[in-house]
Amino acid sequence: MPSCLPRWAPGTGTWRSWPAGSTTRATGCAGRPTGTPAPTATRGAGCRDDRRATQGRPGSPAVGLPGGGHADRRIRVAAVLTVEALRRADPARLAQAGLAWRRLAEVLASETAELDRRLVALRAGWTGDAAQAATGLLGSLCAELDAAGPALVGIERAVTAHAAVVARAQRLADTDALALADESDVATAARLRLLRPAAAPPSGSDPVCVADWWRRLSPAEREALITGRPDLIGNLDGVPADARDLANRARLDRLLADPDTRHRPALAAIRSHLGSGYLLALDTGGRGRAVVAFGNPDLADNVVTYVPGLGSGLDGAAADVERAGHLSGAAGRAAPGRRTSVIAWLGYDAPASLPEAAHLDDARRAAPALHRFQAGLRATHPGPAAHTTVVGLSYGSTVVGVTGHGPGLLADDVILVGSPGVGVAHAADLGLDPAHVWASTARHDVINAAASPRDAWRPDLNPLLRPVFGEHTDRLWFGPSPAGHAFGAHVFTSAPGSPINPVQAHVGYFDAGNPALADMADIAVGDYADVR
Repeated sequence: MPSCLPRWAPGTGTWRSWPAGSTTRATGCAGRPTGTPAPTATRGAGCRDDRRATQGRPGSPAVGLPGGGHADRRIRVAAVLTVEALRRADPARLAQAGLAWRRLAEVLASETAELDRRLVALRAGWTGDAAQAATGLLGSLCAELDAAGPALVGIERAVTAHAAVVARAQRLADTDALALADESDVATAARLRLLRPAAAPPSGSDPVCVADWWRRLSPAEREALITGRPDLIGNLDGVPADARDLANRARLDRLLADPDTRHRPALAAIRSHLGSGYLLALDTGGRGRAVVAFGNPDLADNVVTYVPGLGSGLDGAAADVERAGHLSGAAGRAAPGRRTSVIAWLGYDAPASLPEAAHLDDARRAAPALHRFQAGLRATHPGPAAHTTVVGLSYGSTVVGVTGHGPGLLADDVILVGSPGVGVAHAADLGLDPAHVWASTARHDVINAAASPRDAWRPDLNPLLRPVFGEHTDRLWFGPSPAGHAFGAHVFTSAPGSPINPVQAHVGYFDAGNPALADMADIAVGDYADVR
């Protein structure tokens, strides 16, 4: 028997051999066993289905090469596999290749353990911002190395199993042997494809294309991605809510297990509020981001996206999640026979101070992300489209306005409460029928002090005193007040608040007993006649 393993040369109708000098030794973490097939990664760019690229070709890689697979197995049996080629195969050499992958996994595990030990020592002896950045990067590297180990073991198991099947096939009758070897070739290629770490569209991809890609994956492929790439799958718009929730809950558990995780108290608060909700996004970078849904938006009749404003972020997420929970309860009471999902969307870097909130920069940066999230909700919802509403509070209403005027909200209704202006002059500029734009500003809301720079120092009344005296401000910092008559929105009732606590009036729209909460719930479920 020859000392090398024959392999198929695509499109030639013949077999060729592995180079005589190829070896199967483990090279350490930076390399892979030379002379063995390595999994290849394909990018999920756009709506292209990479698997379709191999259909219709006269041949495809065999004997465990990961790029293989053919749409018509009968063509492969006739044109690719031959008894002579099967008899020339060297399963022992293939088994040695599998063993080399196993050795590489062991080396990787050993080196990762050593890196973990060094990281612990580094954290003990180095503090400060630079230390936090460095140890955070090293911690991420350790996590990536840990995730690579199961893939290497999976390759070893797949290749070793295929070697055993080829050896068995050599002992069977010719016809049965060809069928068995071909079936194993297809199955092995499929198993190896599951181990590719980058077999997913990148973050920021078109949600419609992401949803199409996800639908084409097998259950095993989806499970492998949720387990192996939770950071990507959990934040990828266009992936269904239940899959994103599984990925993000796994990440949340791992983050909370690390005492050095940033925003750790906030993450613990999110987990305590999560219950049976859905964690649709999680990011601990910068101020942190999270998206939490009450009810599965993919199965809901009504879907509400709540966008908070100034000061929102991971550290203050509990309060915003609680507001979304109040709206969810009110919507359930308004329409008990219909399913309503309410989402707290903390998916942008909100301004952290009043000087930052004096500019539209954060809103402009948030607009593409909000548009993409809304598009993802539509792409993953089966059957008839849900009735969708976007609610913006404070600077969050400005984000909603900039998004509606720019990339679009993909919403049936828009609600603007406690708004400093939304960057447009009229409700018609938000990209939907003005009859479906709703607004309310409490009489003593502190936002009434955010007068337009042109009116900031009117001699008749200092703007800082307007919330105290309950004077509504028609011209606000970012344009006409959405609750003013000139803007063209439906204005609904909200509790006036207290003149001695205008800040509470600003954040109280979601409080139990505030008529604004009941009105927002009626709008969310489409019961417009009940709005006061």
